Amino acid sequence: MKRRRLVCLPALLCLIAVSISGCFELRLTDPQAMFTASESQHTIPFTASFDATLSYNPEGEIVSYLWTFGDGGTDSGPVVDHVYEQNGVYEVVLTIFDSEGKTATTRTHIEALNPLPTAEFTYTPRSTMENQPVVSASEEITFDGAESFDDEEVVSYEWYFGDTQTATGQVVKHEYLYPGTYNVVLTVTDNDGGTMQCVQQVCVIGGTPCNADITGDIPWSCQ
Repeated sequence: MKRRRLVCLPALLCLIAVSISGCFELRLTDPQAMFTASESQHTIPFTASFDATLSYNPEGEIVSYLWTFGDGGTDSGPVVDHVYEQNGVYEVVLTIFDSEGKTATTRTHIEALNPLPTAEFTYTPRSTMENQPVVSASEEITFDGAESFDDEEVVSYEWYFGDTQTATGQVVKHEYLYPGTYNVVLTVTDNDGGTMQCVQQVCVIGGTPCNADITGDIPWSCQ
């Protein structure tokens, strides 16, 4: 304990002496790196703009700006643009250099998002009653998800037919045993794990519909 007091006492006396003399001053002398980014998260491909004009040097001049974008790309200058083409999280690093050789670094992260696939499907056969598509119970229906697409590849098609039954594949077949309105859900997944759903109502009637438009007061129902 005595030894600790002896060490602290000279430091205390020094601080008192500096305070009395009025010569104690704390200031930043190193360059300070700062920048803004136009995008922090966006669907690829996209261009992000970076602005480092907020960076400053209290005692000198900033002579160069070096950027790395986390995907192998680099650039220089106070204001730069960079295009991200692959999904992922990238670390953007800015390093500034002043006229005395001093440096400062700051960084942020940019998230490049995978564009989601588009889910679409058609089904046949179907007739039309009072401008509503209908199919009959126990009729084999073909569901086709070929109109779904992705910027790369759709790797899976999952179907839910609204009657507890499911199926997988781009083209599937299904029969409804009972009349009613069923919500058919197609879920597609792309090669990056992105998913999207398409939902359509299928109206199933008890009898076999004719292959023509029916209008007028003909009684029918789709419950």
